[in-house]
Amino acid sequence: MTWSAIIAGAGSGTRLGANIPKALVHLGGTPLIVHAVQAMNNAGIADCIVTVPDGYLDEFRRVFNDAGLEVRLTLGGSTRQESVALGLALVTTDAVLVHDAARALTPVSMIQRVIQAIDAGAQSAIPALPVVDTIKRVSKQGRVSETLLRHELQAVQTPQGFLTPTLRRAHDLGNQPHHFEANAAPDDAALVELIGEEVVVVPGAYEALKITTPFDLSVAELLLTQSR
Repeated sequence: MTWSAIIAGAGSGTRLGANIPKALVHLGGTPLIVHAVQAMNNAGIADCIVTVPDGYLDEFRRVFNDAGLEVRLTLGGSTRQESVALGLALVTTDAVLVHDAARALTPVSMIQRVIQAIDAGAQSAIPALPVVDTIKRVSKQGRVSETLLRHELQAVQTPQGFLTPTLRRAHDLGNQPHHFEANAAPDDAALVELIGEEVVVVPGAYEALKITTPFDLSVAELLLTQSR
């Protein structure tokens, strides 16, 4: 089976306190997006499609040239869902991984677990970790309306893997509400669920944390230092 990877790199760095796209923020002296592409390459995925915010194509080209990495770049959209759809339009392989640049320390072994699930016959596969905190549903008025059963919950990560036709059908169905982040699907697996297809879960990895805040970046720096 042939594989591609779409890596969402069009997000802003606002919550990180950065004045550049999050994907260009450095971790251990290397941009997050470079870490993400290198992990894909190390997992055997050579065809990486990176979504880029408007106005930053030249900067992303320079970053990848400096790193000696070959990627395909495409402008992203106004939401992550729209950006992935734009990347998906360039995919010509049997299957595709959808990944976030912000999960820069994702282990190769976790990527391979997702790939293996699809190779074994699943149409969709996602990595996830058991939830350790108690989760409560809270109203806009700040009142608890429900306590969810923790043993039924898992925190989902990326990359998520799909047969390409399955993901295309899912995006075609879900392409109406995606122009505003509040209406967009929380992840690609949610779109696949909407078309009634099964989504298989494989073990995630704590190192694959999503770097969103300065605290997350500090934790990732510590993890990277320890791994080296």
